Formats: sequence, structure tokens, C-alpha cells
Amino acid sequence: MSLPTNSLWRNRALIIFIALISIIPFGAAWYYANNPQLITKRSNYGNLVLPPRPIDYGELLARPVSRSEVLSEVKGRWVMLHVVSGKCVDRCAETLHKTKQIRLMLNKEIPRVRRLLLVADDPVAADLAPLLKDDQTLLLAVASEALSQKLAAAVEKPLTEGMVILIDPFGNAALWYDSGFDPYGVLKDLKHLLRASQIG
Repeated sequence: MSLPTNSLWRNRALIIFIALISIIPFGAAWYYANNPQLITKRSNYGNLVLPPRPIDYGELLARPVSRSEVLSEVKGRWVMLHVVSGKCVDRCAETLHKTKQIRLMLNKEIPRVRRLLLVADDPVAADLAPLLKDDQTLLLAVASEALSQKLAAAVEKPLTEGMVILIDPFGNAALWYDSGFDPYGVLKDLKHLLRASQIG
């Protein structure tokens, strides 16, 4: 005895519906895996470095201006890294003020975050050395040309005045922020990362 035509169509529609329920989540997962910026742009204020780029501590801290024992505290912590090519004026000073305020707003998590200013050469470092007296939480070192190129490759654009790169406790460039960033956006990212990570 054959089923009525309506029953056949109903059964086929039910099978197709069940198949779609099974396939759609896998399809969505595949799509977002191939387009991670669609998720990260919604969850992070900063620009994600994909994949994270390892930054060698030996290279990062090769030419310290701050006391070497202070610079050693950078290892294993989150680092707000700021690169400046010339004198620290306007945009540079504004960025340093923002990163200082961001760190202060972390409250009990302050010890887990450091601020590091990398300069292009020794004359610039000499000009900026007085900053260390006024800002005890700022660390200062001279960057090699190779390191500057590595950082530019991580953010996939030339380094600009006021840009900040967030280094994770493993020494990876993880997020970066263009000049003129909103400090509350960076603070939100940092709080999220510090909650999610038991390291650093």
C-alpha cells in the first residue's frame, strides 16, 4: 500500500530539514575558521596579529636604557610596546599618557602589565632618558632596524607614531592599536585577556 503524495513530501521535507540542522553548524564553523576577522573584530577593540608573531626578548631588550634588572621584568608579562623614531612630542606623549592611565585602571592587575618604549637610536634615547625620572613605570630601550622590521611585519604596515603593540607573556605580538586609539577599548581588551589567562 503506497503512502499518499502529501505524506511522501512531508517525509522528504523532514529528512532534508534534519540534514540541514546537521550541516549548517559545520558550514558556519568552516566559514568563520577561514574568516576569523569576522569574529575577532566584534570581540576585540584592537587588531589581532594572525598568526601571533614571536618577538625575541634578547632582541627586544638588547640595548636597554632603563636598568637591565627592571627590563628583565618584561619577560613573562603583558607588554604595551610603543615604538618612536624621533623625539617624543605630541602624538608620542599622548600615547605614553594613555598607556600609563590604562595600566593604572587595571587596579590589582597592574603588576601583570609593563610599558616599554622602543626608540630608534642612542641620540633619541639620550633625549628621552629624562622621561624615566618622571615616569617610573616606563621602560626604555633602543630597537635595532631588524626588530623594527619584524614589528612592522607583525602589524602588516609601517610603524607609525602613537601605535601600540601588545606583547603576550610568551613574547608574541598579539594585538596592535593604531595611533589615536581609545584607551577604554585597550583597557577592555586587556581586562578580557588578563581574565582569560593565568600566565603573566
